[in-house]
Amino acid sequence: PSLTSGQLALAILALGACKGPDGISINYSELVGDLENKFQAEIKNMEDHDGNPLTSYYQLSLDVLALCLFSGNYSIPKVAEIFKPGNKNYYFHEQFSVDTSAMAVLALICVRSKTREQNQIDTKDLNNIDNHIKLLIRKILSQKTKNGLLGNIDSTGEAMQALFVSSNYYNKNQWVCQKTRDTVLTDISQGAFHMPTAAAQILPALMGKTYLDVNKDSSCVYGSGNFNISTQDPISVTPAVSASQIKVNYSVVINNAKDRIVVSVADGSVFLNVMEQAQKENATLFSFTAEETSWGPYITTVRGIKANTNDRTYWELLSNGEHLSKGAGSYVVRAGDDLEVRWSTY
Repeated sequence: PSLTSGQLALAILALGACKGPDGISINYSELVGDLENKFQAEIKNMEDHDGNPLTSYYQLSLDVLALCLFSGNYSIPKVAEIFKPGNKNYYFHEQFSVDTSAMAVLALICVRSKTREQNQIDTKDLNNIDNHIKLLIRKILSQKTKNGLLGNIDSTGEAMQALFVSSNYYNKNQWVCQKTRDTVLTDISQGAFHMPTAAAQILPALMGKTYLDVNKDSSCVYGSGNFNISTQDPISVTPAVSASQIKVNYSVVINNAKDRIVVSVADGSVFLNVMEQAQKENATLFSFTAEETSWGPYITTVRGIKANTNDRTYWELLSNGEHLSKGAGSYVVRAGDDLEVRWSTY
C-alpha cells in the first residue's frame, strides 16, 4: 500500500524481466490488479485537480506500460486522451521533460501494438496514438545536444529506448545512435551512473534492449551461467586527513522573502549537508524534512511548508541562480556557492 503507482509498476517490470528457478511462480494477476486500482486513483485525481496526477506523468507512463505488458485493464481512449503531447505534465518550469516523454512513447508503442494484435481496432484512437508518438519523438529529438545526449545524461537512456522502438517516426539522419552511445560510455567512466536507478535506466539501451522486452522469454540470471566476479584482497590504507572546510551561502526563499546564512561544511559536501548544517545553526529558519527515493533524498518540507502535487508545488534547488538537475544528495557544492531552496510551482 505504501508504494506509489510508478513504484509498483517498476516492481512488476522487474519481476517480469527475470523468470525464477523451476518451481517458483509469481502471481502477476494480484500485483496487476493492485496497479489497476492505483492507476485509476491517478486518473481520478486528475479529474478532481485540474489534470494533476497523484504522482507524475512519468509514473503514469510506467503504469500504462506495465498494465499493457502484463495484460492489465486500461481504457485505450483514456490513454489516447491523457498522453496528448501538449499536456502541461510533459513540462517542468516550461522545460520539456525528455525522460517523461520517452516513457510515454514506450507505453504508447505497447498499447498500439497490443491493440492491433487483439483486433481492438478503433481507427480514431489508433490515429491519435500514432500522432502522439510522432510529435513526442519530434520533441525528444529537438532536445538533442551537440555531443549526442538527448536532454541530459539522466534522460538519455530512456530516450534511446524510445527511439529504438519508433524508427518509423523519424529519419535515420536525425539521430546517430553511435555518437550518443560513445558520449554515454565516456560519462560512465567518469562516474555519471553511480546511482543504481541511473544505471538501470541506461543499461537496457546500451544492450540494445528496451523496457518492452521485459516479459519476453528470458531466463535472466538463472540461465546466464556463472558470473565471473573478481575480488581483490583489501589493501590497508592510511586514514584520510580531515577534509578542509569551505564556506557557502545558503538561503530559503518563500514568496520573494529570503532568509540567508553562511555555513561551513567539509570540502566535497553535497547540497543536503549544507541544509543539515544550516538547520543545526538555526532550526527556526532552516528546518526541513526529506524522504528517501530511488534517486536519493527528496526535500518534502522546508519550515513546515509541504510540497503538493495537486498544487504543482515543490522545493526547487538552485546554485548560483541555476536550477539543479541533480538532487540534494548528489550535487557537490563548491566554496562560495550561492545555494537556495525556493518555494516554486511547475
